Amino acid sequence: MPKAPPVVSVVIPTHDRAQLLVRAIRSVLAQTYDRLEIIVVDDASSDDTHEVVKQFGDSRIRYIRHQTNRGGSAARNTGIRAATGEYMAFLDDDDEWEPLKTEEQLKVLHDYDAVLCTSTGQYSRSAKYREDSTITTEDLRQGKYTSGGTGALMARTEVLRAVMFDESLPRYQDWDLFIRIAMKYKVAYLGKGFVRYNPGEHQRITNRILNMPAVDLERQLRMVHKHREFFGNKWFNRHMCSGLLYGTKHRPDWFLHLAYVARRYGVVPVVWALARRVKQKMAGRNRTSGDSRP
Repeated sequence: MPKAPPVVSVVIPTHDRAQLLVRAIRSVLAQTYDRLEIIVVDDASSDDTHEVVKQFGDSRIRYIRHQTNRGGSAARNTGIRAATGEYMAFLDDDDEWEPLKTEEQLKVLHDYDAVLCTSTGQYSRSAKYREDSTITTEDLRQGKYTSGGTGALMARTEVLRAVMFDESLPRYQDWDLFIRIAMKYKVAYLGKGFVRYNPGEHQRITNRILNMPAVDLERQLRMVHKHREFFGNKWFNRHMCSGLLYGTKHRPDWFLHLAYVARRYGVVPVVWALARRVKQKMAGRNRTSGDSRP
């Protein structure tokens, strides 16, 4: 008797975004591969999230609720512990998947322990990289192949249970996870945009940091400090500058902020971070222009 196709457990952490969650769940249910288990981890929402999930009436959807708000990484870890599938993937409640994501990533996982794709509708720091490749720790040291976030990842469940998300990190939890996976396992890159990122006006970490004092913003970059030895001095300074300078032009104190970062981490890393941002934006415009052609 032939072995049944593997089940993929999809973890969707959510908090007070019931209406956005509907789109996320629908995008998973629309996958061309249907051997799915969807685990919605409600991180103590105060809205009607539970009722919204129940309305789907699909036996593949499971609902787990945290009694207190513990954050996205804790919610993902709850999903990892609860999963029954051989493989696992993640989707933020405000994003969506393209229909072929699960099917295409599963094909790659025959030869790998984990696979990353990229996102659509935005510039991607991965756009210039070759379409398919093995991701190395050196790639991740340089910040490559990370633009799709946790929604871009699919991995063997046993791998994720061995690694888990670091719940102490305010930002870059996905990058931290990718580094720790790549240190022990074989990771592939699938150069296709399967994650639809929603850049709306709803509250995101990236929206909240734009008016944050520089000292507080540095504390948000705990992940970079955690891997300081791994990054080495050059890449540590570059990544700190990149994180601290995100959205600088929108800050009311942009000049003072820029001067502070240069004093702390050096002028050369600041120039590198700003030049990198410009290149990313140019790549995004080129991709958008290319996508609009008949």
